[in-house]
Amino acid sequence: MTGAVVTDLYKDKIYNVWVIPGLLTGLIIAMSQGGDRLLMALMSVGAAFLILIPVYLIKGIAAGDVKLLLATASFLSMQDLYACILYSFLIAGAISLGILIFRRGSKKTLHFALPVLVSTVFVLSGSV
Repeated sequence: MTGAVVTDLYKDKIYNVWVIPGLLTGLIIAMSQGGDRLLMALMSVGAAFLILIPVYLIKGIAAGDVKLLLATASFLSMQDLYACILYSFLIAGAISLGILIFRRGSKKTLHFALPVLVSTVFVLSGSV
């Protein structure tokens, strides 16, 4: 996930080389933990897709951001996924407000991978 954040910040792109191995790793780990855990991982990925596709279609986030959250979902329970998505958007909103206030007249780009990383760390650490 950190690699995706770095490339998003410096190249405005999240490469599949970061996302696909993450998704596959999450699913392989879930499969090694049993059929129930694999089913939960697949349901989390599916739920993330269903939640984020409308946001993508209205150009709220880019395709790379959707793929990054899908990969992240493969490691999360449904409850953690919902918290991660909610906190990602809240953190992105706070960053956007800062960009609007402090970068008047300049390029106003929000790199959504950073809020995803921060929210994932908060959710997995139990901080929220």
